[in-house]
Amino acid sequence: MPNPYGLIIFLAIISSLYIVKLFVNKKDEEIFWGLALYTLLCGLIGARLYHVLNFFSYYIANPLKIFEIWGGGIGIWGAFLGGALGAIFYLKYKKQNVPYWLDLISVSLPLAQAVGRWGNFFNQEIFGLPTNLPWGIYIKPENRPQGLRNFATFHPLFLYESLLDLVLFCILFSLYKRYKDRVDKGVFTAIYLGSYSIIRFFLEYLRINPWKIAGLNVSQCISILVLAFSIVFIRKKAIK
Repeated sequence: MPNPYGLIIFLAIISSLYIVKLFVNKKDEEIFWGLALYTLLCGLIGARLYHVLNFFSYYIANPLKIFEIWGGGIGIWGAFLGGALGAIFYLKYKKQNVPYWLDLISVSLPLAQAVGRWGNFFNQEIFGLPTNLPWGIYIKPENRPQGLRNFATFHPLFLYESLLDLVLFCILFSLYKRYKDRVDKGVFTAIYLGSYSIIRFFLEYLRINPWKIAGLNVSQCISILVLAFSIVFIRKKAIK
């Protein structure tokens, strides 16, 4: 059976583009498609670089594997940074309202993440610590980490994040439809980043061998910094 990972990522991208398109005026369609191209391309590069840095010793020994992205291996924080840089560069070049477009992207992103996480299911990756809970997923012996080969079922970490991302999308989408013209531009971006940071911070406790530098969980540290930035930004906009 062919691996549907690529198809699922494609569906994730299409779902995100569809949501953004709902709010785009006809006169801005050219900007929309150009923004989509720059954001997706730079986001993909950033996501892969983050993953490669995470598993640097493996990729330095197998450099050609860096380009085998169809086999999985992308980092969400890298995708955020790369996609944001690509989007900002393009929007600045086109003399567009950057916060307005970033808000649109931010509202759609949780849906793309909710769909895209199912690619991890088919690749048997992004699962958590061993568990005997009834919803634990079976992992093939060859895909189990060293030291955990005797365990058969693990926390479906991808599923936890997918469900939480879906909830976040529903909340953001509803709020954006209702309040998009009543709050400052950039606030929805901050809400999304802050909310996802909380999700990611707590899910990291279930990860097996998370990326650490000097004993610190890299993803949790990034989550704290992004959450702090989001809170400061929202407070600044709220207090005038």
